[in-house]
Amino acid sequence: MTAGSRPSEEHRRTRRLEQGWRFHRGDVENGEDPSLDDSEWEAVEVPHDWSIEGPWDPDNPGDQQQGFAPGGIGWYRRELPDDVDGEPTLRLDGVYRNFDVYVDGEHVGHRPYGYSTVTYDLDEFGVSGGETLAVRVDNDEYPHSRWYTGSGIYRNAYLIETDSVAITPFGTDVRTTAANGHRAEVQVLTEVENAESGAVDCALETDIVDEDGEIVATAGSETTVEPDEAHEFEQRLSVADPDRWTLNEPTRHFVRSVVYRDGEPVDDYVTPFGIRTFEWTSDQGFYLNGDPVTMKGVNLHHDAGCLGAAVPERALERRLETLQDIGCNAIRMSHNPPQPELLDLCDRMGFLVVDEAFDKWRHEGADEWFDEWWRRDLAAMIDRDRNHPSIVCWSVGNESYDQGDDSMLDDLAMLTEATAEMDPTRPVTYGAAPWGGDTAGMIAQLEDIGEHVDVLSCNYQEQWFEAFREAGLDKPIISSEAKPFFLGGEDEDIGFIAENPWFGVADNDFVAGQFIWSGIDYLGESREWPNKGWATGLIDTTGAPKPETGFHESVWSEEPMVQIAAFDQDRERPAGRPNWSWPAVSEHWTFPDRDGSRDFVHLVTFTNCETVELYRNGEWMGERELADTTDRMIEWYIPYEAGSLRAVGKEDGEVVAEHELETAGEPDRVELEADRETIAADGRDLVYVEATVTDDEGVRVPRADDEIRFSAAGAGEIVGVDNGDLDSNEPYVAESRSAYHGTCIAVVQADRDGGPLEITAEADGLDGDSVRVAVGADD
Repeated sequence: MTAGSRPSEEHRRTRRLEQGWRFHRGDVENGEDPSLDDSEWEAVEVPHDWSIEGPWDPDNPGDQQQGFAPGGIGWYRRELPDDVDGEPTLRLDGVYRNFDVYVDGEHVGHRPYGYSTVTYDLDEFGVSGGETLAVRVDNDEYPHSRWYTGSGIYRNAYLIETDSVAITPFGTDVRTTAANGHRAEVQVLTEVENAESGAVDCALETDIVDEDGEIVATAGSETTVEPDEAHEFEQRLSVADPDRWTLNEPTRHFVRSVVYRDGEPVDDYVTPFGIRTFEWTSDQGFYLNGDPVTMKGVNLHHDAGCLGAAVPERALERRLETLQDIGCNAIRMSHNPPQPELLDLCDRMGFLVVDEAFDKWRHEGADEWFDEWWRRDLAAMIDRDRNHPSIVCWSVGNESYDQGDDSMLDDLAMLTEATAEMDPTRPVTYGAAPWGGDTAGMIAQLEDIGEHVDVLSCNYQEQWFEAFREAGLDKPIISSEAKPFFLGGEDEDIGFIAENPWFGVADNDFVAGQFIWSGIDYLGESREWPNKGWATGLIDTTGAPKPETGFHESVWSEEPMVQIAAFDQDRERPAGRPNWSWPAVSEHWTFPDRDGSRDFVHLVTFTNCETVELYRNGEWMGERELADTTDRMIEWYIPYEAGSLRAVGKEDGEVVAEHELETAGEPDRVELEADRETIAADGRDLVYVEATVTDDEGVRVPRADDEIRFSAAGAGEIVGVDNGDLDSNEPYVAESRSAYHGTCIAVVQADRDGGPLEITAEADGLDGDSVRVAVGADD
């Protein structure tokens, strides 16, 4: 075991069911029948999202909610491995939606909700190997979501084989009951089931292993488990001098649980966790390991632009890296359980998480299944996710349309009580919409909601925070959705007050933090055709921060920074909701219409430095102090002159940060840059290749819109193209894309053979470029 890696499991087998699937778009009579000839079906790999392939059309029934993407019905089939050994369990991490599972024509299970991880015991269906597994997916009924969902088996699928005496799926519950720098007390609850026809004497050995592979605590228990019953072991372990999980050093530990039968190990299961404590307070915000932490967070939906809803782990990691670079330290999973890989990354990289179960409960079509399924879907999230140290709060829902009504409060009580019963170690919340009508009405709604939640999650209510406290709402408060720039009005949530909602957090110690809506642009909740999605996030669908993100970096990041942005009313932007928008700003110094006119350009410098100096073509244009601003934005009016514009940030008179813009000439060539030089030959890893249209000096041409044609030769293939323009009618699954603000990307996925990979870009009238990436090893 290498440092930081997860211990291996030696007595159970977990196989990812990626390859060997056949797919048919549309319904099929007797699609579950093993004798059905599916040889002409499309060969696909899972995860798979058929909606992202299009066609995108204004007449698609998903309409604006789905970004005009198609839905429909689809069938997946494959044979199970021939060498199944032991008790087989099928695990599906996400199938959207309303799906049915069959084995050799026999119905195994059904699930309406598309975001739950589900497991099916296949032993009771006589599975021994080679059987036909079929999944019918019905994403044909609308409405069912307010954003793009994707369609199909869009998350990972696994076959897990264990002994007949084994730990149940997600059967460990690891709780740090106390921790400091000297000792941690850990309680481990482990459920072991016996599928035998007779009682079995078994023992459970539990080790806590650190990131260096050293066993730092151990415990053992014995019992008799009755046939077809499960027994929950409770064990308490003590870890001396533990490395605690923090945001800066997110150290993980691992619980390795080994089941013995007649003295022989028959099953083992590894659970990553983190040794940490946290506390939500009503007067001083949030504490992690006794230290105050302000949540600087964003809301994230589950799609990833051109990849749709089937998102490889590398795409998730890249998104989190970009967010971390601007100082983000918290994620609200809006508004459904995320794929497990995202939570693993939050654990490893150091993010705090609010994990959310549902959006609007009985609305958006859920009234047909909510009563029957809510408890199972809630339990699926909590059982799967409860050991992640990143998760510090459960959310049971968001903005129910009947918010404040007696029926809604009854549902809220039902959900929060069940959540506290399933996991008493974390607080429970609900994302409250600003629908009280005015200040008094909102206070009245939150008083009712506050009777059932531990944390008040307030969407777009920063203007009322002080009034909430004065009214006696003595609960921890979080700004669970915040607009990026505008503040709502005193007696309304829809306002255009240019007072950034961040100051509702910064100026009130009792507010634990904020989550911007949204962190990254997403598909769905569109404007009119051809708009495909929500375009007012901090980061666009290519993963590039927008110019205005510099403000959030300046108030979130501890690293010295300065960034120039020019107010640019000519900047092309996709359709968005105005009150979630920033004023139009651009990160360039190319205004040819003003050349020679000496017209002023209105600028802003975002910074966390004491002072900023500005130079135009080497000429000193002045110095400003951050302390003199009221909104952390230093504004300038600079006569335009082509050339360069440079901002210098200083602390105590010393230069600590710089940012320079240069005027671009005419488009001359396409320059390519890959985000990594080497990727894994696993059929899943990705390299993002950015194409930039530049002049002959290598300066990006900000209004270039040339069509870029990509090609990949060698150990990979192009799986998507994007440019961040959600108004574009170009397909995502393609090999060409128009530049937008001078750039676009191709996402290239590795094959499983490895070797050199070359990506090339060409455009009419421009010099092309290519980059090489090693797949599997350096070449």
